[in-house]
Amino acid sequence: MSQDRDAPVDGLNKGPLFENQFELREDNDFLHFTDRYYSTGTFLGLRRWLPPSRDSLTTRQYTMFLYQEIYTPTDLLTDKPKFMDRPYAGFLGLSNELLLAQADRAHEVKFVMGMAGPWSGSETVQSAFHNSATVDSKIATWLSQIDNSFHLNLYHHYTREWQWNGDPFRVYFAWNPITALGSKDVFIENDLVFYFGKRQPLQKSIAYKQLLGSKNELFFSTRFGHRYVIHDAMLQGNIFGDQSEFTVKPYPMLYFFSAGFFARFGRHDLQLSYHFESARNRAADPHLYVSLSYSKRY
Repeated sequence: MSQDRDAPVDGLNKGPLFENQFELREDNDFLHFTDRYYSTGTFLGLRRWLPPSRDSLTTRQYTMFLYQEIYTPTDLLTDKPKFMDRPYAGFLGLSNELLLAQADRAHEVKFVMGMAGPWSGSETVQSAFHNSATVDSKIATWLSQIDNSFHLNLYHHYTREWQWNGDPFRVYFAWNPITALGSKDVFIENDLVFYFGKRQPLQKSIAYKQLLGSKNELFFSTRFGHRYVIHDAMLQGNIFGDQSEFTVKPYPMLYFFSAGFFARFGRHDLQLSYHFESARNRAADPHLYVSLSYSKRY
């Protein structure tokens, strides 16, 4: 098992060739011909390199995302809550993220503020898309939507990584515990991730959205995870009080699996991931969706 946690990273104090990055990410379940549960997520992000302190072995990056998430039940036409497997919900959020990375470990702290409910604009966006579709599509009723509510949430994501194999075909293994606390999400999660292929170390890799790396990368990953859910506002409303007419109780345990493909060519980063998650509540079924992310450094 390879260990190089104390080795300095070339170019750390000089900084990357490009100190900024723009990212566009889209989550959707359309490849499975479904439109339910976590139906759509759209993310616009800016990432900025922060110079480390003198002689420091820790890289720092700041990221800001403006994003919208849309959640719908399976039956988009019913107007009766008793036939819904979950409430309609939307969230419009602004996240601020600080990533501190060392040779074999990283800490990411994310602070999210945003609005759930009709004020999130999710109903408007989804209805406009379906109205403009060239094929016959269902226009959701958006009845029994989670009520308007302002949210603040804090997330901490820790990564500990080990390199199991070197060039030409690198293998990395990572442990990723995540905790969330706030009015939107309260949970504890554990993920195990394997990376296979042509990949740079943690502080230079697209696997961790690092700006320092200058070499091309091409690799894939598999991720296994489970989450102990204490509160989910997209199912239950605001934890500190909510006036929603229809809410459901989430399952306390949620399980994840994903497979991802990563490519970095010059200034361009591309990530394609396929996600599976177990049912979030008693009436629902497991869900599948795809994430596509494009980033450009400048």
